[in-house]
Amino acid sequence: MEEILEEVGAIQAIYCGENEFFLSSKGDSSVTFSVTTSPSNDTSLKITVTFVLLDSYPGKSPSISVQSQYLSRQECDNIKTFLAREAETYCGSPMIMSLLTALQEKEDVSRQVVSMTTSKPKDEEEIITCVLQLDHMRNKSQYTKTIKRWCEELEITGRLLFCQRWIFIILQSHEINIKTYIQRNKHQCVDVDSSGHPCKERLLSTLYHGYQEKLAFSSFEVVSLDLHDLKNYLTQYNLSRVYLNYIFPLINKK
Repeated sequence: MEEILEEVGAIQAIYCGENEFFLSSKGDSSVTFSVTTSPSNDTSLKITVTFVLLDSYPGKSPSISVQSQYLSRQECDNIKTFLAREAETYCGSPMIMSLLTALQEKEDVSRQVVSMTTSKPKDEEEIITCVLQLDHMRNKSQYTKTIKRWCEELEITGRLLFCQRWIFIILQSHEINIKTYIQRNKHQCVDVDSSGHPCKERLLSTLYHGYQEKLAFSSFEVVSLDLHDLKNYLTQYNLSRVYLNYIFPLINKK
């Protein structure tokens, strides 16, 4: 993982502008981060590429997802396919900078992307899906009540999932509501420390943050299930891609 972290650090140093680089999670066997860039001939068009690097990287290509407020899901998928094919040519060597450069400079991709800028940007009120991971809860009852109360106040639907030792929070609402929730969860006392004193959450990680065509959940509920049931549970809510690209790499660590 040391070489992977060195590469990620180099990418962060290059993409050091405001909102260009975001580190979602860093573990013993995986790193998830996002880079926001633009085609070289249209710097006003922002495209966010999220990479998941497992400890098998660069022998195995990274998991890639693409988002842009100017592009449809299909258009983002087309760019993702292009990057995945590019990644195959670099397999065995560090490739993230090469993939980002290919997105910026490859002529046919640039023409395709520029033609898409005539589409209207996604409405600011579009639904966002956010997947968070909590490391632990010492006061599970009180912490759970707090999460449910915040989601009700902020009109957020989703799930608090307890899966053996894993705790995931899936949130769906407008962008401003999601941001407010995360700020509360990080800056207000929500649990107790080892001495029983109220404390703030220090180990909240964002695994995924992206647009959703429609609400998958009609309410916010607390669910407990085994890990082997998690994939099927999320699939029924059209979140199989989120599971495969962001949750599975985490729970599948050796």
